[in-house]
Amino acid sequence: MLARLWMATFLAGASLSAALLLAVGAQGTPRARAAVTAAQCSRTQQLAYVATNFPGEKGMVWFAAANGGERRRLFRAATPELSPDGTMVAVTEFGHSAGLGIFTVCGGRVGEYFSAHDGISGIVWSPDSSLVAVVVDPHPNGSAFGQRLVVIDVATGHVTTVATGFLNGWGGPSFSPTSPHQLAYDIVVRSNTNPNVWSAAIGQPSVQLTHGGYNEYPLWGPKGILYDHVLNSGAPELELISSGHSTKLMRLNGWPVALSSDGLHLAAEGAACGVVWPLSVNLATRRVVRQFGNGFAPFGISPTGGALLIAGSPPSRDCGGKRSVIETVPFGGGRPTKIAYGTSPSWADSAAASVQAYRSGQ
Repeated sequence: MLARLWMATFLAGASLSAALLLAVGAQGTPRARAAVTAAQCSRTQQLAYVATNFPGEKGMVWFAAANGGERRRLFRAATPELSPDGTMVAVTEFGHSAGLGIFTVCGGRVGEYFSAHDGISGIVWSPDSSLVAVVVDPHPNGSAFGQRLVVIDVATGHVTTVATGFLNGWGGPSFSPTSPHQLAYDIVVRSNTNPNVWSAAIGQPSVQLTHGGYNEYPLWGPKGILYDHVLNSGAPELELISSGHSTKLMRLNGWPVALSSDGLHLAAEGAACGVVWPLSVNLATRRVVRQFGNGFAPFGISPTGGALLIAGSPPSRDCGGKRSVIETVPFGGGRPTKIAYGTSPSWADSAAASVQAYRSGQ
């Protein structure tokens, strides 16, 4: 809520405005052409993470098996995001002149994009690992309304701009589960307006999906687009957009992060007074199943919904906490399993079955 109040104050005082730029095709080219393809690396990995305490920090990027074993280092970078098929990783701050790099898990450069001076956030892969969406901020210390949501075709390096505006404050983007892929994202198109959820097919005009209140953190699942709807009174609700209509599911003091493959098990994140915590939510019963420890954040959920991937540490007096640890925890609660020290973990699809088998054998 403090973050929302800050954003409201910022927008109220902003004098600049921005118009939504609908998807119109290629808006840029890679900083460097693709050097290799994922097919030239026979390896796959199940887990990627960075050995730092806080998301966004630069550190050594590591690969590992789903249980944390078989570790292998890559290089120093930030915000690693492993592709769903486990063959590639997208990173920022990797020491080159570009802002975003895509590499095979063998370390070969697939492509480099944008400038090292650009702010890069919201990295997400399409489910088939063919596309990467990111928010690019050409003026990280200036107006937020110049941010661009872009989609990169990994095979060709083709870059498509989907939208322009204030994009990195309210979650997203999120790909549709099936192709032809679409994007759901959150945007403030000009000052003195609230964030709303939009969607777009790649290369097609965007469509505004929500109106009224604050609408944040869209997450596209098999049953539609989940999002956090905050009423003008400040009360938060979890809502679902399906077939063009929005339905209230439940009151939820948190926002959606990751969904199981059946769309019934949700990993969500709650926050208050500068502290965050993971939540497991059963969407079939529309109830919070478990609130996990303060100071941890959710980063993923297994396709079956049986386990959450979390990272963090209990908060201390200086709010920094101790050394960040990556864990898996049962959806219904129980003893966590330590994976590694670090943060910003991401799973490949193959990791989920391994996590379930590993936990069952303990």
